[in-house]
Amino acid sequence: MKFRNDKIIYSPSDLSAHSSCKHLTQLNKKLVKGEIDNPEPATNRVLQILKKRGIAFEEDHLKKLKEQSQRVVEINPEDPKAEDQTLAAMAKGVAVIYQARLKEAGKWSGWADFLIKVDQPSSLGDWSYEVWDTKLANETRAGTILQIGLYSSRVAQVQGRTPEYMGVIKPEGEERYRYDEYAAYIRLVKSNLEQALESDSITYPDPVSYCDICKWWKNCNATRRKDDHLTFVAGMGKSQMKELYTHKVETLAELANLDLPILFDPIVGVKDTYYKLREQARLQLTSRKNGYEPIYETLELEERKGLYKLPEPSPNDIYLDFEGDRMVEPDGLEYMTGYVHNGQYTALWAKNETEEKVIFEQFIDFAFALKQKDPTLHIYHFANYEVTALKRLMGKYATRENEVDIFLRSNTFIDLHSVVRQSIRASVEKYSIKDLEIFFGYERKMNLRELSKYKSELELLIQSGDFDKLPTSHKDAVQLYNQDDCESLVRLQIWLEEIRIDLIQKGSDIIRPEDGDGSASEKITAHQERIQPIMDVLLAGIPPVKSERNNVQQAHFVLAHMLDWYRREKKSFWWEFFRLKDLPMDELLDERKAITKLQYTGQRESIKKSFVDTYTFPPQECDLRQGNTLEDHENRLGEIHDLDKEKGILRIKKGPSKIDLPHPEAVMSLENIPTTSKEEAVIRFAEWVLENGMESAENKYRAARNLLLNIPPILSEKKAEFEDILEYTFDYVNKLDHSYLPVQGPPGSGKSFTGSQLIVRLAQQGKTIGITALSHKVIRNLLTKVWEVAQEMDFDIRMIQKVNSSNQEPAPWTLASNEDDIQNAFGTANVIAGTSFMWCKSPYEGRLDYLFIDEAGQLSLIDTLAVAHSCSNLVLLGDPQQLKQPQQGVHPDGTDVSVLEYVLQSHKTIPEELGVFLPETWRMHPNINAFVSELFYENRLKSKQHLEKQRVIGSKYDGAGLYLEQVVHSGNTSSSSEEVEKVVEIVKALTNGNVELINEKGVKATIRSEHIKIITPYNAQVQALKKRLPDLEVGTVDKFQGQEAPIIIYSVATSSLEEAPRGMDFLFSPNRFNVAVSRARTCFIMVANPAIFEAECKSPYQIKLANAFCRFREMAIEY
Repeated sequence: MKFRNDKIIYSPSDLSAHSSCKHLTQLNKKLVKGEIDNPEPATNRVLQILKKRGIAFEEDHLKKLKEQSQRVVEINPEDPKAEDQTLAAMAKGVAVIYQARLKEAGKWSGWADFLIKVDQPSSLGDWSYEVWDTKLANETRAGTILQIGLYSSRVAQVQGRTPEYMGVIKPEGEERYRYDEYAAYIRLVKSNLEQALESDSITYPDPVSYCDICKWWKNCNATRRKDDHLTFVAGMGKSQMKELYTHKVETLAELANLDLPILFDPIVGVKDTYYKLREQARLQLTSRKNGYEPIYETLELEERKGLYKLPEPSPNDIYLDFEGDRMVEPDGLEYMTGYVHNGQYTALWAKNETEEKVIFEQFIDFAFALKQKDPTLHIYHFANYEVTALKRLMGKYATRENEVDIFLRSNTFIDLHSVVRQSIRASVEKYSIKDLEIFFGYERKMNLRELSKYKSELELLIQSGDFDKLPTSHKDAVQLYNQDDCESLVRLQIWLEEIRIDLIQKGSDIIRPEDGDGSASEKITAHQERIQPIMDVLLAGIPPVKSERNNVQQAHFVLAHMLDWYRREKKSFWWEFFRLKDLPMDELLDERKAITKLQYTGQRESIKKSFVDTYTFPPQECDLRQGNTLEDHENRLGEIHDLDKEKGILRIKKGPSKIDLPHPEAVMSLENIPTTSKEEAVIRFAEWVLENGMESAENKYRAARNLLLNIPPILSEKKAEFEDILEYTFDYVNKLDHSYLPVQGPPGSGKSFTGSQLIVRLAQQGKTIGITALSHKVIRNLLTKVWEVAQEMDFDIRMIQKVNSSNQEPAPWTLASNEDDIQNAFGTANVIAGTSFMWCKSPYEGRLDYLFIDEAGQLSLIDTLAVAHSCSNLVLLGDPQQLKQPQQGVHPDGTDVSVLEYVLQSHKTIPEELGVFLPETWRMHPNINAFVSELFYENRLKSKQHLEKQRVIGSKYDGAGLYLEQVVHSGNTSSSSEEVEKVVEIVKALTNGNVELINEKGVKATIRSEHIKIITPYNAQVQALKKRLPDLEVGTVDKFQGQEAPIIIYSVATSSLEEAPRGMDFLFSPNRFNVAVSRARTCFIMVANPAIFEAECKSPYQIKLANAFCRFREMAIEY
C-alpha cells in the first residue's frame, strides 16, 4: 500500500490482508498517510532468501521459454512507460511477455511474471493472454490466487475476453486454475477493500486468527484491555457475547458481578453455560484486583471425568506434542514430532510427505514397543490435535493401523486439557498450557510472540521446498518451543496429581480409571492376516506418489486399500462414539451424533413387552433418526421410537430389563452395521485380480476392472449418433460389452425418467435388470418410475424388491423380506431390486445383464466394487455435484470417493468419451439455471425453452431468478431470530392474496403456502422457522433432495464463518448449495447476513468454496 497524489494505491497483498482483518486495512491506511507510526519495522531474513531464489527461478523459467524458440518480450521495471510497453506487446501478439506491468489507474498496480499467449480469439486478434506466476512454494496460497486473479481481471479488460485459465509455475510443475471458479470472490474482496480505502469507517480490533502474526497486535490488544472486552473471559464465544449484550452485560467486570442465579433464558444454549462464564469472569476479576494473583478452584467431582481420568503414573509415560502446517499440500504436514520420555526430550523432523510417514512410523514403533514392555504406559497430550493427527496419518498412509487402534482401545492417550477443564476453574484468559503454567511453575525458554515469526517463516520454507535453507536460529526456536510444550506437560501432570492427592486427603474418593483391553479380537486379527499378503502383492512396485503411477498401478493401489476399508470406517465410528461418551453434557450440545440436556416428561407408554419414555431437549443440531440404537454415558438404553427435532421431543423405546435404569441426561447413537459380506466380495475380487490380472481379457469382473482403470466404456460396436438424448443413451447402454456407463443427471434433467425408460426397454429385450442404491427409499422411487413407464408402454413387467420386514409399504410389484424369494425370482422377474447389502453376496454373482445404481453420486466406490460381481454391465445414474454419502474414516487418497467422483476425477461434468451428460433441465427458469450451470456444470446445462414462462407477478420479486435479502446480525451460530423475522415477512408478502405465479404452461394462480418451501443448513433454524410458519414445509438440504417448488427461501442462519457449525466446508459446500438453489423452479430467495460473503480464505480450495456464494451475490437482485 502506498500514498501518492492524495490517493492510496494498493497491491495484491493488501487484498489478502483485508480479507483477514478489516481493522488491519484501516491501520495500514493511517500508516502510509503518516498518521501513525510503524509499530514493528523489521527485516524478514527468510523472505529475503526466498525473494532471491524466486528471482533466480523466474529467470531460469524465462531461459527455458527462450530456448523453446518462443518470442519473448521483457518489460524493464525501471521504464516509466512499462505499462504502455506491455499493452503494445499484447497488441502485437508476442508469445510471452515477462514482467508485464498491469495497473488500474488510481487503484492498484503490480507486475505479472508472465503473460502467455493462447489460441483463443479476443479483441486483440486470433489470440489472447493468460496470467502465469512463478512461485517457489510447493502449495499455492490464497494470496497467490488473489494476485493472479487481480492481474487476470485487468488482462480481461485489455483484451475484451476473460482468460479461461490462470496459472502458477512451481519447481515441481504447473498448476492451472479456472479463472471463473475464483473470480467472484476476488471481485468481492477487491470491492470491499476499495470501499474501505475510500471511507473513513471506524473499525474495532476484534480478535481474529491473523492476530497471531500481526505487527499491530500490541496496539489492538491494548484497546481491548482498556475496554475490558468480553473476549478476555476464557471460553467466551461470539454467540454468548451477543446474548450478554442484549442484557446490557458488555465487560468482563459486568459479567463477574452479574446476579446469581442467572435470571434470563438464553435464546441460544442453556443457562448453565452463562453460569460457568459468570463464575469464570468472577475468578479472573478477583485475580485482577489482587495484582493478577493466580487463583484456581476445584470443580465438583464427577465420576469418569476430570481427575478421575488420571491414570497411575508410570516411569515410561510419554509426553507428546506435534507441530504441523495445514497449508502444505495436499492435506497438511506434521513436520515435527516432539516427545519427552524418562526426562529426555526427542525431536523428529520431516520436510515432506515421505519423511512425515517415516517419523510417524518411528514414533509409533517406539511407543508401541514400550507399551508391550510396560502396559501401564500412557501418552499424555494437550487437546485433541495429536490424537486426530495420528488417526489421519494412519489412514493417509495405511500404516501402523493396528498399533494406533490398540493405543485407542487401551485408553493409552490421556488428554490433559480435558482433565483440566473438567477439574478446575482458573484465573486465566485461555485454558492453554502456556496460560496455566503460572500455577505449576514452568518457565518457558521460548517467548511465544517471538516464536510466531520464526514459526511462520519456517513453514514458509517448508511450503517452498527450501527447508534445507532454514536458518539454524529458526529451527532451534521452533524446537525449543516444542520442547517447552512437552516439558510443560510433564509439570502439568504433576500439578494435577498434587490436586488429586490434596482432595483425597480432604476426604474425596477419586478412583483411577481402568485401561481398556487393547488387543483386537481374534476375528479382526484373522482378517488382517488374510488380507496382508494380498495387499503386499497388489502394492509391489507401486510408486508412493500418485502422479508417478499409471492407470494399472493406480487401480492396484485403490483395490489394495479397499481390502481394509470397511474395518477402517468401523474403527473411526467406534473412536468417535467413545469420544462422545467422554464429553461433558454441555459440550455435547455441539455434537450431531448426540442429544443432550434431556428432561424426562413423566410420560411412559407400554408397547407389547417394551415401554416408551418421552423426553424434551433444547434446540441443537443432531443427525439421529428413528430406529437408531441409543446409549447414555453408562448404559445401552434402547432405540429411537420417535424424534421430533423441531419440537425438541425424543421418545425412546426400551426393553423390560431397562425399566429401573436412571433416566438419561444425554444419549448417543450406536449403529454397528455388519459389512462382512461386502468385505468378502471385495476380497474375492482382489484375489481374482491377483490370479488373472487387472487387464485380463476375461469377462469376469470386467466392468469393475474397467471402472477401476478409469478407461472409457467398452462397446460391442460403434454407437450411433442420435440427436434425441434418450435414444442416444439407450443405444450406448445397449452396446455395452461387459463395461460400465455413467449417466450424469443434473437437477431436473430427467435422470429418473431416463433410467426408467432404459430399464423398461432392456427388459423388453429379455434382459435381467438389477437396481440398487444407498437406501430403500431411493430404490422404491426408481421402481415407481419403472412401473409407470411399463404401464404406459403396456408392458407386463415383473419386478421384485428386497425390503426390511419392518417396512413393507404396499407396492404394485412383489415385495420380499426373504432372500430365498429373491433368488427364486431369477428367470421369471425382469427387474430385481435391493441394496448393496444384498447384491454383494456370492449367490448373486453373474446373475444380471445390467445393474443400475441410482444416485451413484452418493454410493461409495467400494460399495460399487462390492456389488459389481453380480452383473455384466454397470449403469451409474446420478450426479456427483449433489449430496454425497457420509463417511467417518480417514482413507488413503482415491479410496474415499463416490463411484461417480472416481469416474469424473477433476471434472465437474462427464466428458463425452466417458459417458452421458443429460444437458437440459425441465425445472429451473433460465435465470436460475444460468447460475447453477455456470458454477456446477461448466455451462453445459440448459433450460428447456418453455420454462421462460415461469414468473412471479405483483411482488418485489416480479419475474424469475435469484434474490438476496441481507439481514445484519452477529453472534448467531445455527439459528438467527433476525432471519426468521425476515422469512416470515417474505412469506406474508408473497401469500397476501395479491401475488400470482405463472407456471411453465402459462397457467396463472394466486401464490399460496404450498408454492413455497424453506431450506436452511441447520436443524436449529428449522425449529425456529417452524414455530413461526407451522403450515410451510421447512427442512435442511438433505430433506429436499429430489424435491422442487416454484419458490425456495434459503435462510443461511449463521452470522459468520467463524461461528458456523462444521465450518466453511459444510456451509459453503458446493454440493449442498447446488441442491438448495436447484430446488427452485421460478424464484430462489436467499436470506443472509452480508458478513457471510466476506470469508477469510487461506487456500485456493477455500476461495473456490466461497466463490459460489460470492457469484450468487453478483447474479442476484439485492434488497
